[in-house]
Amino acid sequence: MKRMKIAGQGLICDRVGPFFITVLLVVIFPFASVFAQMQQSVPPDVPEGVEFFENEGHDHIPENSMSFYKTDPPTSGPHSVTWLPPSIYEAHETTRELLVHNLEHGNIVIYFNRAMLSDSEMKWLGELTNQHLGQWDGMLMVARDDKEHPLILTAWRAMLRMKAMDQKKVLKFVEAFRGRGPENPVR
Repeated sequence: MKRMKIAGQGLICDRVGPFFITVLLVVIFPFASVFAQMQQSVPPDVPEGVEFFENEGHDHIPENSMSFYKTDPPTSGPHSVTWLPPSIYEAHETTRELLVHNLEHGNIVIYFNRAMLSDSEMKWLGELTNQHLGQWDGMLMVARDDKEHPLILTAWRAMLRMKAMDQKKVLKFVEAFRGRGPENPVR
């Protein structure tokens, strides 16, 4: 059967149709999947002030290797093949590369400046951390000498920098992100 063309329109459709299909495949679809991935990975109820960052990757690097991260502290990226058990650590007891692996597992890492928090605030954070010691939904506390932000909470691709303790915000962050890492989400 011979295809009929309306005067002049067939040639345009034959050339423009494939062009639009190419634009859809090359430009729009990749952005749509990135947008969908971002939408799926952001919990619905996060505290005010949470910053979200691009995924810097999740490759494993050899033990004792160092990686460059775009955020400080890091929220994703190349990391050690091993991780730390959820607990409370001094800064010299860990590396960024180990902690990023914990984030990938769905752990929350809380960086704290002991000198800028009260004894009762430290006790409360320690008790909260010790309630969540699972491999895939645990919490870690790591000492950090940050005078501007005595408390920084991190999860995979998310960070909340705090100038003062706000227990409600801490709990809301923990509830929003704990157990929701990309390697094995359990919540």
